[in-house]
Amino acid sequence: MPEWQALWRGIPNATPFQSPQWLAPWWRSFGNKTPLVLTARDGGRLIAVLPLYIYDETQCRKLLPIGIGLSDYLDVLVEPGRSAAVCALLGALAEHPGWDECYIPELPPGAALLAAQFPAQLMGRRVVGETCPVLALPRAVGGLPEVVPRKTLRDLRQARHRAAAGGTVEAIRADASTVSGFMQDFFRLHEGRWQPIAGQGVCADPVVRDFHLTAARRLLDSGMLRVYLLRVGNSTAAAYYGFTAKRTAYAYLSGFDPEYAQLSPGTQIVAHAIEEAIREGAREFHFLRGGETYKYAWGAVDRPNTTLTLRRKC
Repeated sequence: MPEWQALWRGIPNATPFQSPQWLAPWWRSFGNKTPLVLTARDGGRLIAVLPLYIYDETQCRKLLPIGIGLSDYLDVLVEPGRSAAVCALLGALAEHPGWDECYIPELPPGAALLAAQFPAQLMGRRVVGETCPVLALPRAVGGLPEVVPRKTLRDLRQARHRAAAGGTVEAIRADASTVSGFMQDFFRLHEGRWQPIAGQGVCADPVVRDFHLTAARRLLDSGMLRVYLLRVGNSTAAAYYGFTAKRTAYAYLSGFDPEYAQLSPGTQIVAHAIEEAIREGAREFHFLRGGETYKYAWGAVDRPNTTLTLRRKC
C-alpha cells in the first residue's frame, strides 16, 4: 500500500477513486477471492497499477475493475508519459488465461486506457457511458457570477436570507472527532430524501454504509475527505459527502431534511462546498455521474465517461 499511495501522490490527475484509501475498503467490503492486480515497474519502482478481479458469470469469466459500481471514475494508475507501461500491462493481461471478457466502465476523458495501444491478441470496444457534469471554477469566490447562472445565485441569496432570518445557520466540516457522527447524519438525510422517491437511497445497504464509513476515515486521514453539515439552529438540515484532491473537488452524494425545503438546504450545502473548493484552490467541481437538472443549474457542462470492453481475438 505505501508504494501504491506514493504512486498516486505523484500523478497530477489521479482521482480519489484510484487511491488505496478508497479501493482497499471497497475490496474489504465487496471483493471476492480472485483479485488480479497487474503492476509495472522501472528499476524496481512502481510506475503503474491496474487493479482488477475475476468475476465468474455463467459461461463467462469477467475481469472487472476493483471499485466498480461505487466509483465514478476508473482507470489504470500510471505515471505521466508512461504509455509503454500501459501497453505492458495490457500485454500481460492478454497472456493471462483466466478470463473471457474485461469490462471497464467509467473511464473519464483523457483516461490512459482510452489512449492505449492494444496488443494484437485483444480487440477493444468503446461505448459512451454516463455523463459527469463539471463546473469550471473561478480563482476567487467573487468570480462565481462569471460561471454560475444568475438565477441560481439569486435563489441562493434568497435562501440564505430566509435561513438567517430564522436563527443561526452554519456549515461545519467533519474532522477526526466528528466524522463518524457526521457520516451517520449524512446516511439519515440521504435515505430520508430518497426513500419516498425511489424506495431507498444508494446507501441503504449496511455493507455499503460500512464501506463508506471506512473509506471516509481513511480519506480524512489523507486530507481528501470533505463532509459538511448545514446546521439551522439546533437541527441538521443538509449534509454533503465529497472529496477534494489535486485542485479538483468531487461532489459524491448529499442529502437534506424535507422539513427545511423552504430554505433550499441542498442548494446551500452545495454552494458551501463549491465556495470552500475555490478557497482551497480547486479549478474544477465535479458533480459526478448523472444528468440531474440541479447540476446544470450551477452551470456544469457534460463530460461523458466511456466503457471499454476487451476480448480476445478469435
